[in-house]
Amino acid sequence: MNLYINQSRDRSSLKDEIYAGTIFLETGLQSAGKLRDLARHHIAAAIGQEGDHRRVHQSMPVEAFVPTVSKLKSGFTNSIEAKEIVREFVIEIGEDPANYVFDVPRLRVVPHYDYLHAGVSYAYKPHRDTWYGGVPAQINTWMPVYAISPSQTMMINPAFFDVPVKNSSGDWQLSEWINKERWLASTNVTEETRPHPVPLEEISSLHEARIAPGAGEMLIFSGSHLHGTVPNRTGLTRYSVDFRVMHIDDLKAGRGAINVDSACADPQAGFKDYLHVDTFKPFQGVQA
Repeated sequence: MNLYINQSRDRSSLKDEIYAGTIFLETGLQSAGKLRDLARHHIAAAIGQEGDHRRVHQSMPVEAFVPTVSKLKSGFTNSIEAKEIVREFVIEIGEDPANYVFDVPRLRVVPHYDYLHAGVSYAYKPHRDTWYGGVPAQINTWMPVYAISPSQTMMINPAFFDVPVKNSSGDWQLSEWINKERWLASTNVTEETRPHPVPLEEISSLHEARIAPGAGEMLIFSGSHLHGTVPNRTGLTRYSVDFRVMHIDDLKAGRGAINVDSACADPQAGFKDYLHVDTFKPFQGVQA
């Protein structure tokens, strides 16, 4: 795996390097700082201005935590400010917003594992986003809202970027997830009952990369990387923001990272969620 630090801007081959498995860590993007501040604003509005928001699970019953976090996540994702920051990000890394579509930013809230690890705070098992219907051209961003440790982060296992993993993506449908399962998050508290595409073999953690950025520092990587949630047993709630951008011409042509093991049959079901970066108008999909 190649890891570049603060070198994503104005690289003529940025997306091609990401398609090849290169990971970028940006520690000073103005757009990422704005996204961090926007997330903190929404967190304070939902949870309260006082106290350490990373310890909210210590004073709030899980029955109250779930609806609070559901409202928090929805308010952040649907805000116009979050969409505007995605556009600023694309410009800041030297790309033309007219060439890209995006999936809206999402605020993740991951408390101590034994408190909650399902539903609104689902701890994702190792997966590729292509198993969930992501396209080969998908470029992921991931950013903690507060500084984190390796025990709180999202792991990436680059050793499997071009190595297939037996998985259940062939039995999973994105359309079913969008139309039904996604909306059942708040009903999953004691355990996760919604179906997910998961590994069907043991995944060695020997080569896991557990990068722990500071607040507002952003990872940029291919959605085809094997990644997942590190079980958070630190006693502190982790807040993070992620969003995805796709180059339109590459999406339409099927270009991007290699597909070594995804069998999701209906990735096009997710196209209706994509928005044009420059106008925020809905993406019309790939015309036959």
